[in-house]
Amino acid sequence: MIKYNNKHWFKFLFSRSGYFHDEIWLSIAFYTALVTALTWVYHEFEFKIFDLPSTFHTVLGLVIGLLLVFRTNTAYDRWWEGRKQLGALVNTIRHIAIKSKHYLDDEQVMGLIKLYSPVLKNHLRESTFTDYELVPKQFLATFKQAKHQPNFVLNAISSALIESYKLEKISGEQLIILEDEVSNLLDIQGACERIKNTPIPFGYTIHLKRILLIYLLTLPFGFIKTMGWYNIPFMLMVFYTMIGIELIGEEIEEPFGTDLNDLPFDELVDKISSNIEEIKLF
Repeated sequence: MIKYNNKHWFKFLFSRSGYFHDEIWLSIAFYTALVTALTWVYHEFEFKIFDLPSTFHTVLGLVIGLLLVFRTNTAYDRWWEGRKQLGALVNTIRHIAIKSKHYLDDEQVMGLIKLYSPVLKNHLRESTFTDYELVPKQFLATFKQAKHQPNFVLNAISSALIESYKLEKISGEQLIILEDEVSNLLDIQGACERIKNTPIPFGYTIHLKRILLIYLLTLPFGFIKTMGWYNIPFMLMVFYTMIGIELIGEEIEEPFGTDLNDLPFDELVDKISSNIEEIKLF
């Protein structure tokens, strides 16, 4: 996630702003060449077939603008919902760590709590968890075989809590309190998986891309007569604006990844780890 001071906008105005900023330049180069070629052909050979009424693109532009607004808002909703869930993850792990420390003071349980957030991060990113030194040795073999590792960790925590209750290390009320926190972690995990596994419907996405492409490819025909060579910078401004909005939506709709504008998952995992280590010292 990019951190910046929005009061110093001259400083970051031309800075790298995400993968969409890198990917768009090849498209801009192609579109520049296309618009330049069309403008040259029109003025060199006076092809009247290039003339289209500008009202067509005016009306269509309003519709596409509404679609892009909906697209961006939907993607941002997913991004913000993901951020709220990660905030809840931090707080819930703090709660269960503090309570476990004072109820149990069990190093194994604290280790499992610390393990959960990096395991969840790798699970949501569909990457292989390899930080095996965090895994308690008695769970290592079965952990590697688990198909759903976050569930494995929560199951191990719950099992350890129930075992502590049976050994009368904690009371029934304390067990209920700790199990509620495990349940909260399951709810957060489920919400994150819902965001990750439910993309924006394919039909809507592909339809927007098609109509946007048609609009941008035909747009020069509507202004080439009235604007002349000024048609080129005008078209590029429109192209950069519309394609940029679409690519920003693509980037932020998957908030748990590693793109520049994705959520700071790695930083939050490090924060959780340092919080737990500090709690263990209390």
